[in-house]
Amino acid sequence: MSNTDRMRRKAARNSPVDEAVKNSPASPRRTQAERSEATRKLILDATIRIMVRKGAAGLRTGEVVEEAGVSVGAQLHHFPTKLKLILAAFDYVNERSVEMCRQRVKLAQRAGNTESVINAIIADASDFFFGNGFFIELALAFGQADLDLRRVVRRSSRRCRFLIEAIWRDALQGQGLPPDIASDILALTLSIVRGFAMRRFIEDDPARRAHLVRVWRDMIRAYLGAQLDEKQLAGIFVEPVTGDRPPATAIAMTPSRPPFDRASEKPGKRKRARKRA
Repeated sequence: MSNTDRMRRKAARNSPVDEAVKNSPASPRRTQAERSEATRKLILDATIRIMVRKGAAGLRTGEVVEEAGVSVGAQLHHFPTKLKLILAAFDYVNERSVEMCRQRVKLAQRAGNTESVINAIIADASDFFFGNGFFIELALAFGQADLDLRRVVRRSSRRCRFLIEAIWRDALQGQGLPPDIASDILALTLSIVRGFAMRRFIEDDPARRAHLVRVWRDMIRAYLGAQLDEKQLAGIFVEPVTGDRPPATAIAMTPSRPPFDRASEKPGKRKRARKRA
């Protein structure tokens, strides 16, 4: 390489434009804490993907390191033992579920009608009970796993699901439903979605599920019509918001799978699939 070329490359590296881009507010450098949290999430996402493919018993930390693209030291820094890694992965699944629930509540409440909230409950429950995280938890909680591990997983799951149920119950009561009616509708709606998820073991029929969800909504209306007077009912079922922006109901019903719910695919395969598309 000639001296001229070297000088040009050095000048390009030190150009004021490049320095401005590096130091611009639009691309701030991440703090150590942010980098550490990003690494932690990579490890947890990889752990969930592997457990979906192989189960908790088949999880190997070496494979987690390889799939996450991190160093062995980084993995051991965050999760010194395999047990701590597994438990953290379940907490991660549950934290994501609570976060998604809160987002859906906000979107559904913007529409200002009970049907929006019910639609959002169905969508939220479908994301969880049809997701890989639920089936891994189910296998550990009722399978042949270590007894202490089973206890911790069940305790973590109970804490998360009871919190989510409380959030949705408050949302229904916020629409004017009496507490006992809100509780009954929520419990039955969640039970129906759980039943759909378990039904997939013997039959997977999305069209049938969609039909039954419509039937359930009609049944809720009929039940509320029998339990409430006209004034109460009018205050609960109002016309959905219309306009140029799509109603919050439609947004709330949009499935939003976290990365580990496409877990059977390795990252490299997804990249190749996008290129072919």
